[in-house]
Amino acid sequence: MHTAIRRTLLVLCTAASVSAVAATGEALKEYELARINSGVTGQKLDLAQAHVHLRKAAELGHLPAQVELAFVYFNGNQQVRKDLAQSFQWFRKAAEAGSVPAQCMLGDFYKDGLGGAPKDPAKAFSLYQRTATSRDRCAPKAQLALYGAYEAGQGVRKDLPTAIAWLKKSADGGDPRAQATLSRNYFQGYGVPRDEELGRHWKRKSREGVAPHDDEEGNAHGAGPHDHRR
Repeated sequence: MHTAIRRTLLVLCTAASVSAVAATGEALKEYELARINSGVTGQKLDLAQAHVHLRKAAELGHLPAQVELAFVYFNGNQQVRKDLAQSFQWFRKAAEAGSVPAQCMLGDFYKDGLGGAPKDPAKAFSLYQRTATSRDRCAPKAQLALYGAYEAGQGVRKDLPTAIAWLKKSADGGDPRAQATLSRNYFQGYGVPRDEELGRHWKRKSREGVAPHDDEEGNAHGAGPHDHRR
């Protein structure tokens, strides 16, 4: 009897394994079709078909597809309407599966209560903290978010020195918004010793990036310490 049970379990496990492999293969196929239709491989652009295949891959559990689909819904495009509720659901699913970029984006949803997410600064802080200490390329974004949390006391006790430490990490990591903010802080002497040379240095660095920045150095002098919290 025990032998029969073991055989039955073996058959069930084997079937489940084969099914999982098949699903993985199908997900990879759908993801590749999404890439082809999105023009990544140089083929004709078809965003509608790209979305169909990307969603299928995401539904089959393909993690990169889930993250990309969440971003599609977050930004919208010519064929897919912006849908923050869908974006939140897919970022949450990807974050639960271990995606670091999804965890960081999920922090934004909980911080601001976007897409039906409950506004929860403490949860947002926890997600940012997890991402900020990773080696992922989105770490500087999370580090900047931690600066904002510590500077404003959102989800954590207000602590300006710790906020500045995270801001410097983000700026050193190449985030142009952090660099622009650090520049203003040096011009104002906010949380750091006033230092116009360092202010100019970080302003130049921020202009090498793509984030908005002040067009005139005088704007950095005139901005209040909370102007950068948008």
